[in-house]
Amino acid sequence: MKRLFAAAVLAGITLLCGCEATELGDRAVIQAAAVDTDGEEYTVSALLFSAGGGSGGEIDPSNENVIKVTGKGKTFAAAVDDISLTDGRKIYMSETRLLILGSGFTGTDVTPVLETAARDMRCSLKMLVCCSDDPELLTDLHFTEGITAAEKPVDMIENAYRTGSSPRAYLLDIINDTAAGRQTLIPCFSPEINGFGMTSDEEGMTAVLSGSRALFQGKLGRRLDSRATAGEMLLGGNSDKVLLTFSHGGREVSCEAYCVKAERLETGGALVSAKLRRRNGEPLSDELKEAAMQQLDDLINAALAVR
Repeated sequence: MKRLFAAAVLAGITLLCGCEATELGDRAVIQAAAVDTDGEEYTVSALLFSAGGGSGGEIDPSNENVIKVTGKGKTFAAAVDDISLTDGRKIYMSETRLLILGSGFTGTDVTPVLETAARDMRCSLKMLVCCSDDPELLTDLHFTEGITAAEKPVDMIENAYRTGSSPRAYLLDIINDTAAGRQTLIPCFSPEINGFGMTSDEEGMTAVLSGSRALFQGKLGRRLDSRATAGEMLLGGNSDKVLLTFSHGGREVSCEAYCVKAERLETGGALVSAKLRRRNGEPLSDELKEAAMQQLDDLINAALAVR
């Protein structure tokens, strides 16, 4: 009897696995999506792969099978549905790693888009969110590094966050900050021609992190350059370290400021303290410490200037 029961369970699992594979094969899996609006209509550009490119009906996540598709609609959900009609497959966004917001959200509240992504599209709350004046920059470029099309820009954000030079914003962070009336720093990408080998673009066009924008009350606000971004992260408590590179005595010096504390004063300035070391862990001379602290003060002042 036990053997019959075990056989029945195994058969049931096999059937379920077969159904799940069939359903997944009918879906188009979005790796990265760019969304923008003109105030009347939403445009969603997505990088996706589907089972049609793999052998035996299996999904092949390689860049060779990635295609870019675009949908438009009166709402974010309608634009995604339009993609589904274009590709002929049901859109699957729970594996989306990156959402890029366009400059249209300086005047339009992005909150409904983010709530739809989390609630209806079942996007991961750990999905990264960034912005760009032209959000399709990251869906047009074909990065040569990374297993999937979204991996390289995601790694760029994560690496920059670890060094304290750029923020990291998850979908959950933005939803929570918006509900609490707080701003969220969103990493910002810009085009640059210095990426020979980084992308398949013949002119060397690539995307680089170029600072950040503040998302407040659902709208993209003030823009911060790279220096002001690093300073704002320290002032806002989003980081307690930053890499400093400066010229001293005719040579370039690179060091790390860590355990940074930046307290804003009523006078408009800030009281800053930090520990300093070379990137290989060696201590700095007193002369270099003074020069490094001056660079750190400059970052903080750059952030205060745009507050």
